[in-house]
Amino acid sequence: MIFEFQPDKLVYGGEALGHQAGRTVLARGVLPGERAEVEDIRTAKGVVHARALRILEPAPERVAPPCPYFGRCGGCQYQHFGNELQVTAKQEILRETLRRLGRINWTGEISVHTSPPWNYRNRAELKVAATPGGEAALGFFETESNRLCPVDACLILSPRLNELLGQLRHPEWSSRLSGISEIEILADDRDERAMLTFRGILSPRDGERLAREALAQLPGAISVGMDDGRRLTVVGEAALPYRVGGFTYRVSARSFFQVSRFLLPELVEAVTAETSGAVAMDLFAGVGLFTLPLARHFGQVIAVEADPRAARDLAANARAHALENVRAVTETVSDFLRRCAQAEADVVVLDPPREGVGINNLKQLLVLRPQRLAYVSCNPPTLARDLGFLVNQGYTLNSLELFDFFPHTYHIESLAKLSRLVKNSIGMSC
Repeated sequence: MIFEFQPDKLVYGGEALGHQAGRTVLARGVLPGERAEVEDIRTAKGVVHARALRILEPAPERVAPPCPYFGRCGGCQYQHFGNELQVTAKQEILRETLRRLGRINWTGEISVHTSPPWNYRNRAELKVAATPGGEAALGFFETESNRLCPVDACLILSPRLNELLGQLRHPEWSSRLSGISEIEILADDRDERAMLTFRGILSPRDGERLAREALAQLPGAISVGMDDGRRLTVVGEAALPYRVGGFTYRVSARSFFQVSRFLLPELVEAVTAETSGAVAMDLFAGVGLFTLPLARHFGQVIAVEADPRAARDLAANARAHALENVRAVTETVSDFLRRCAQAEADVVVLDPPREGVGINNLKQLLVLRPQRLAYVSCNPPTLARDLGFLVNQGYTLNSLELFDFFPHTYHIESLAKLSRLVKNSIGMSC
């Protein structure tokens, strides 16, 4: 069904919210105040999801998207209005999400750290699909689809990643990618060296041959892996060195690492600034992005990471910097907290995946009675849920910062700092 629509505001997820004939409508490609012709795509839980067909009355803020794939490629949602307005919208979305889902009426400042708007991604997950000619097309999934949107280049990828994309889509290389479904690329902090991981179903012999050819022929490649879902075979260097601040991190294939080239030093500084004490905990620690700088300010840092590869990187990174006060624990945060009733921590850093820390984990965390918390979030709804619980249990939200890691997308990276006001009201044993 096609109908006219005039939304009221942007919401998390890249859509604009409004109402039409008593129905709640979420539409992509429309700005608040615009009058647009939209098409009903689907209805879920009483909400109509739509896409813009034609802008009848454009907003003054609307600009022409510079990317020829915008609107089809699922990577960006916000190229049709300027970066300054994007940041303002993200501030309001974060504030509204805390109010609506966390019942936190945050009236204080949301300080913003902005990134250069283009070429900021140091990691790409290129999707690969076969073409009738036997070669492979590379690109990204279309919006809300598993269909491939082939791209020649991407404006938000770093120059090195775009160079590698260009090489891989050339017939000399694309003809070798039969059986490959995805290629992940991570470039280092100087955008020079790169680690590639090919994912797909190839024989061990063919997979190793492809990896060795990539190592020898692709610009900047120092580490190439073949991942068939069961086994990862790596040729070249075992990991990619990545420097942030005064630390160099070893990052292996499959290890999580932040994807913003420009704002990582600011995030690390914001998380670790003005912190010191006897014990700090870094939960969901990854390769130790926050662990290493914390170790310079605390007598001991307990870093918990469930993924064995990332945990090995974390331990190696601590050894490489002679940080003997780091204790790396390879365990889920849930399991660690269940057995840690006797542990103490002055500061706890939380950097969970999109699912957030979770109420059950937070209940266990409160047994430790940490005085201060630093919560790094990539998902406002789960952040709001978790902060709402913490505030209800006696913590106060002291500051809120927004790191615009991902311009032209709806994604929001934020940092919340909390301190404990009163004795926790939950008493539990681990």
